[in-house]
Amino acid sequence: MYFSRYLIPSIVAASMATLSAGVAIAESHTTTVEKTGDVPADVEFENGKVVFRAALDDSPLKFDLKPDQTLTPQVEEFYKTGLNPYSGDPEAIKAGNKSYQKLCQSCHLKDGGGRIGPSLNDNKWEGSRTHTQVGRFEIIYGGGAGAMQAFGRRVEQDEILKIMAFIDTLRPEK
Repeated sequence: MYFSRYLIPSIVAASMATLSAGVAIAESHTTTVEKTGDVPADVEFENGKVVFRAALDDSPLKFDLKPDQTLTPQVEEFYKTGLNPYSGDPEAIKAGNKSYQKLCQSCHLKDGGGRIGPSLNDNKWEGSRTHTQVGRFEIIYGGGAGAMQAFGRRVEQDEILKIMAFIDTLRPEK
Protein backbone atom coordinates (compact mmCIF):
# COMPACT_ATOMS: atom_id res chain seq x y z
CA MET A 1 0.00 0.00 0.00
CA TYR A 2 2.73 2.48 0.99
CA PHE A 3 4.66 1.74 -2.20
CA SER A 4 1.81 2.39 -4.58
CA ARG A 5 0.29 5.30 -2.71
CA TYR A 6 3.35 7.35 -1.80
CA LEU A 7 6.39 6.16 -3.68
CA ILE A 8 5.02 5.92 -7.23
CA PRO A 9 3.88 9.58 -7.38
CA SER A 10 7.36 10.61 -6.19
CA ILE A 11 9.02 8.48 -8.85
CA VAL A 12 6.75 9.91 -11.55
CA ALA A 13 7.43 13.49 -10.38
CA ALA A 14 11.20 12.90 -10.35
CA SER A 15 11.07 11.35 -13.83
CA MET A 16 9.06 14.27 -15.21
CA ALA A 17 11.50 16.78 -13.67
CA THR A 18 14.43 14.93 -15.24
CA LEU A 19 12.70 14.84 -18.62
CA SER A 20 11.83 18.55 -18.44
CA ALA A 21 15.40 19.44 -17.56
CA GLY A 22 16.65 17.31 -20.45
CA VAL A 23 14.33 19.05 -22.90
CA ALA A 24 15.53 22.46 -21.68
CA ILE A 25 19.15 21.39 -22.13
CA ALA A 26 18.46 19.89 -25.56
CA GLU A 27 16.71 23.03 -26.79
CA SER A 28 19.79 25.17 -26.14
CA HIS A 29 22.30 22.99 -28.02
CA THR A 30 23.47 23.48 -31.63
CA THR A 31 26.77 22.40 -33.21
CA THR A 32 28.14 20.84 -36.37
CA VAL A 33 31.75 19.92 -37.03
CA GLU A 34 33.77 19.60 -40.21
CA LYS A 35 33.68 16.30 -42.10
CA THR A 36 37.05 14.75 -42.76
CA GLY A 37 38.45 11.24 -42.75
CA ASP A 38 36.61 7.91 -42.69
CA VAL A 39 33.19 8.68 -41.21
CA PRO A 40 30.50 6.01 -40.59
CA ALA A 41 27.78 5.96 -43.24
CA ASP A 42 25.02 6.40 -40.64
CA VAL A 43 26.40 9.70 -39.35
CA GLU A 44 24.41 12.68 -40.60
CA PHE A 45 26.06 15.46 -42.58
CA GLU A 46 25.04 18.97 -43.45
CA ASN A 47 27.18 21.07 -45.77
CA GLY A 48 30.07 18.64 -45.34
CA LYS A 49 29.95 18.60 -41.54
CA VAL A 50 29.06 15.95 -38.96
CA VAL A 51 25.82 16.96 -37.25
CA PHE A 52 25.43 16.18 -33.55
CA ARG A 53 21.80 15.99 -32.36
CA ALA A 54 20.01 16.02 -29.01
CA ALA A 55 18.49 12.63 -28.26
CA LEU A 56 15.26 14.03 -26.83
CA ASP A 57 14.07 16.15 -29.72
CA ASP A 58 16.61 15.64 -32.53
CA SER A 59 17.56 19.32 -32.45
CA PRO A 60 21.18 20.26 -33.21
CA LEU A 61 23.46 19.73 -30.19
CA LYS A 62 25.71 22.56 -29.02
CA PHE A 63 28.90 21.91 -27.08
CA ASP A 64 29.10 24.51 -24.34
CA LEU A 65 32.57 24.37 -22.84
CA LYS A 66 33.18 25.25 -19.21
CA PRO A 67 35.56 28.22 -18.78
CA ASP A 68 38.45 25.96 -17.73
CA GLN A 69 37.71 23.23 -20.29
CA THR A 70 39.88 22.60 -23.33
CA LEU A 71 39.45 20.20 -26.21
CA THR A 72 42.06 17.48 -26.53
CA PRO A 73 43.39 16.47 -29.95
CA GLN A 74 41.35 13.25 -29.57
CA VAL A 75 38.11 15.20 -29.12
CA GLU A 76 38.94 17.39 -32.10
CA GLU A 77 39.63 14.24 -34.15
CA PHE A 78 36.26 12.81 -33.07
CA TYR A 79 34.55 16.04 -34.17
CA LYS A 80 36.14 15.66 -37.61
CA THR A 81 35.71 11.92 -38.14
CA GLY A 82 32.82 10.73 -35.98
CA LEU A 83 35.12 7.89 -34.90
CA ASN A 84 36.37 7.45 -31.33
CA PRO A 85 40.18 7.64 -31.43
CA TYR A 86 40.32 5.82 -28.08
CA SER A 87 38.60 2.65 -29.37
CA GLY A 88 40.93 -0.28 -28.65
CA ASP A 89 43.44 1.87 -26.69
CA PRO A 90 44.24 -0.10 -23.48
CA GLU A 91 45.13 2.96 -21.38
CA ALA A 92 42.01 4.86 -22.47
CA ILE A 93 39.85 1.79 -21.82
CA LYS A 94 41.31 1.47 -18.32
CA ALA A 95 40.55 5.15 -17.62
CA GLY A 96 37.09 4.75 -19.16
CA ASN A 97 36.39 1.75 -16.92
CA LYS A 98 37.28 3.79 -13.83
CA SER A 99 34.95 6.61 -14.90
CA TYR A 100 32.20 4.15 -15.89
CA GLN A 101 32.30 2.50 -12.45
CA LYS A 102 32.01 5.92 -10.80
CA LEU A 103 29.38 7.50 -13.07
CA CYS A 104 27.46 4.81 -14.96
CA GLN A 105 27.28 1.50 -13.12
CA SER A 106 24.48 2.54 -10.74
CA CYS A 107 22.07 2.60 -13.70
CA HIS A 108 23.74 0.27 -16.22
CA LEU A 109 25.38 -2.21 -13.76
CA LYS A 110 29.05 -3.05 -13.45
CA ASP A 111 28.96 -5.39 -16.46
CA GLY A 112 26.72 -3.08 -18.53
CA GLY A 113 23.75 -5.44 -18.22
CA GLY A 114 21.27 -2.67 -17.47
CA ARG A 115 19.16 -1.84 -14.44
CA ILE A 116 17.42 1.51 -14.67
CA GLY A 117 19.28 2.25 -17.88
CA PRO A 118 19.33 -0.10 -20.88
CA SER A 119 21.84 -2.88 -21.37
CA LEU A 120 25.14 -1.73 -22.85
CA ASN A 121 26.66 -5.18 -23.26
CA ASP A 122 24.73 -6.28 -26.32
CA ASN A 123 24.23 -4.91 -29.81
CA LYS A 124 20.60 -3.93 -29.26
CA TRP A 125 20.60 -0.15 -29.12
CA GLU A 126 17.54 1.75 -27.92
CA GLY A 127 17.72 4.87 -30.10
CA SER A 128 17.90 5.29 -33.84
CA ARG A 129 21.38 6.86 -33.70
CA THR A 130 22.92 4.95 -30.79
CA HIS A 131 24.47 2.29 -33.02
CA THR A 132 27.04 4.95 -34.06
CA GLN A 133 29.78 6.42 -31.90
CA VAL A 134 28.39 9.88 -32.63
CA GLY A 135 24.96 8.79 -31.38
CA ARG A 136 26.35 7.30 -28.17
CA PHE A 137 28.36 10.47 -27.56
CA GLU A 138 25.20 12.55 -28.05
CA ILE A 139 23.36 10.52 -25.38
CA ILE A 140 26.15 10.76 -22.80
CA TYR A 141 26.87 14.43 -23.49
CA GLY A 142 23.33 15.75 -23.89
CA GLY A 143 21.23 13.20 -22.00
CA GLY A 144 18.50 10.90 -23.18
CA ALA A 145 14.94 9.86 -22.54
CA GLY A 146 13.85 8.87 -19.05
CA ALA A 147 16.41 9.17 -16.30
CA MET A 148 19.53 9.44 -18.50
CA GLN A 149 21.04 12.72 -17.40
CA ALA A 150 23.34 14.93 -19.44
CA PHE A 151 27.00 14.63 -18.46
CA GLY A 152 28.32 17.32 -20.82
CA ARG A 153 28.71 20.05 -18.21
CA ARG A 154 30.11 17.71 -15.54
CA VAL A 155 32.46 15.45 -17.47
CA GLU A 156 35.16 16.43 -19.96
CA GLN A 157 34.42 15.35 -23.53
CA ASP A 158 37.72 13.47 -23.55
CA GLU A 159 36.52 11.42 -20.57
CA ILE A 160 33.24 10.67 -22.38
CA LEU A 161 35.23 9.22 -25.29
CA LYS A 162 37.20 7.02 -22.86
CA ILE A 163 33.96 5.80 -21.25
CA MET A 164 32.67 4.96 -24.74
CA ALA A 165 35.88 3.01 -25.47
CA PHE A 166 35.31 1.00 -22.29
CA ILE A 167 31.64 0.37 -23.11
CA ASP A 168 32.72 -1.00 -26.49
CA THR A 169 34.65 -3.74 -24.64
CA LEU A 170 31.43 -4.89 -22.94
CA ARG A 171 29.69 -5.66 -26.24
CA PRO A 172 30.18 -8.79 -28.32
CA GLU A 173 32.07 -8.47 -31.58
CA LYS A 174 29.84 -7.82 -34.59
